[in-house]
Amino acid sequence: MNKKINTCFIALIFSSCSYIFDDHRYDYLEEAQINEIRIEDSPSPASIVDYYPVPEKIKGLDQAYRVPLPEQFFSSGTTNEIRLHKLGELRWVYIESLPSSVWPVMKNFWMQTDFGLLNENPDSGIIMSNDIEINGDITFLEMRLEHGIRQASSEIFVTHLIKTSSGVRERVRVEDNLEEKILRSSLDYLSDGSAQGGGTSLVALNLNIGKKATLRKSSDGQSMIQMNLEFARAWAAVDRALKEALIPVTDLDRDKGIFYVNFSKKKEGGFLSKLFKSRNSQSPDQNFTIFIQEIAKEKCTVSIVNNKNNLELSRDLLSEINQSLS
Repeated sequence: MNKKINTCFIALIFSSCSYIFDDHRYDYLEEAQINEIRIEDSPSPASIVDYYPVPEKIKGLDQAYRVPLPEQFFSSGTTNEIRLHKLGELRWVYIESLPSSVWPVMKNFWMQTDFGLLNENPDSGIIMSNDIEINGDITFLEMRLEHGIRQASSEIFVTHLIKTSSGVRERVRVEDNLEEKILRSSLDYLSDGSAQGGGTSLVALNLNIGKKATLRKSSDGQSMIQMNLEFARAWAAVDRALKEALIPVTDLDRDKGIFYVNFSKKKEGGFLSKLFKSRNSQSPDQNFTIFIQEIAKEKCTVSIVNNKNNLELSRDLLSEINQSLS
């Protein structure tokens, strides 16, 4: 009995192996056709809705149907720039990257310098160097990392401080301090691709909050840009944005915080065509006044007025400025 079972089992194994190793790619051709499956009382198919209808008839062969552009968003562009900014005695490095990504790179920078890293606080964005003796005084360097004006940007400031006998921290004189030297070194370090790659610091994510320029609505419903900067920096930032956006300034009054510009959305052609157009074909309804007002300490607003009350062009101009701020 056992021999018969074993013989059947072996035969079954060989027959299975034969089926497995055979080519079954075209077995479906030998299958018989059966009746299709029918579902009784099946629901009607969902109706198709055309969310972008095109008129069936367009009058005139020379006319075309134009789909309107989506509403423009107020956003800041990204060009991955790294540069040194100067405003009077103030110096800072601007980089188009979030502070949480710049933070670990700056920590590595200080650890590789001769000054070293004494203390770092990701909550405040401050990094302190070891003590430095200059002319018999004990000094140290303090780097402060802040969110920049644009959506994903950072600003790096360096202050050279002295420890007085009374415990008060004072800034080292401009002719003796190392602020610009360190900023230029950090600029070179950030520009070096091999120095980057620190990733994103989770402990420094809070530094990503606090963009210095945000779009707001005034009490009368008009759009404006609120800048958490002192007037001098806000003025310089708007002036630089107008130049970067190639918006011609016809006149200005810094004491009153006013730029007079000529702006049109129909800017086609190259730089020369824009230049000649701005000089030769200025329309009254394209004349705008940009107001920069200081409303509190380190807080200004940027608003736009047009004599013809062209709200659409005013909004486009504000968007151009906002995208070019840095």
